[in-house]
Amino acid sequence: MKSRRWGSIALAVGLLISCRGASAEGQRLPKLSNAEAWAALPRVEDGGGGPLPTWARFTARSLPRTTAAMIDLDRLHRTRSPLGPVLRGKMRWVAAEANRCDYARITAEADLRRAGVDDAQIEALKGGYDRWPAAERSALEFARQMTLNAGVITDPEVAEIRREYGDEKLVAMVLLLASANFQDRLVLSLGAEIEDGGPLPPLEVRWARDAAPPPVPPRAVPDDSARPEVPQKVDDPEWAAIGYDALQKNLQAQRENEGRIRVPSYEEVLKRLPADAPQPKSPIRIQWSLVCMGYQPELATAWSACTSRFREEAKQDRVFEEDVFWVITRTISCFY
Repeated sequence: MKSRRWGSIALAVGLLISCRGASAEGQRLPKLSNAEAWAALPRVEDGGGGPLPTWARFTARSLPRTTAAMIDLDRLHRTRSPLGPVLRGKMRWVAAEANRCDYARITAEADLRRAGVDDAQIEALKGGYDRWPAAERSALEFARQMTLNAGVITDPEVAEIRREYGDEKLVAMVLLLASANFQDRLVLSLGAEIEDGGPLPPLEVRWARDAAPPPVPPRAVPDDSARPEVPQKVDDPEWAAIGYDALQKNLQAQRENEGRIRVPSYEEVLKRLPADAPQPKSPIRIQWSLVCMGYQPELATAWSACTSRFREEAKQDRVFEEDVFWVITRTISCFY
């Protein structure tokens, strides 16, 4: 399940790299007007034309279908989470606080107020662990640890969450935090500010299924002569400390581990897939995919739509893409 969060970081980095165009002065990347962004996005059947999230106005032109999928993912987490609007909103706030993402903090706080959370409860949330309600403390601490250093979370800590909330909500928490860390890194990288008039509620929009995506502008050919010389050998002791043998040892230890949650069978996953979800072309064998789709098929399918649309639109060099992913997973100690 950890790979969901780590994959979110790689997707956020890839999205930033894939945004094209010249930025205005004082702005990290070009931002479309609301009308321009809607014109760039796939055709809608219902719900279009209103205010878009600021981040969507950065990504709509270069990655229109990916942006549409991200809007859907954001809506599902904010309106359909099995955690309920209060616990989901609080966990989202804790992740944003750990990431120091003001945009997400303000948005999560607005969601909590819409769910009926009063000022005293929000102040208690901001007060930290000692002021968190006892009934929510384990979940909120889980959100904080998953954001700051997921690799140090122990089997007993996950077992406690599982006993308290059950398998389906445990997976919903992991998917929420994967999405939260992805979104926070995207927002922070873009320098996206809160929308005029305050944070937006979830965007209810229905995209036309037969809508052809607008043409993506051609990618500029990089000037290879401007690239720095690539060293023939990595001599950083910290990076060289984890070699192939160490990775194999860690993988073997993982294979021998009983796991923190039961892995559903492929047949179970097929029975729970949403009616409008694409059917797998071949049986799913990746265990974290079986877990996510088996326990939270709607949320997992929405996340997969983001990654698949990005792959189609970004058309990144696969060697470069895997290099970026390796650097990220190496940095946060994910031997998977």
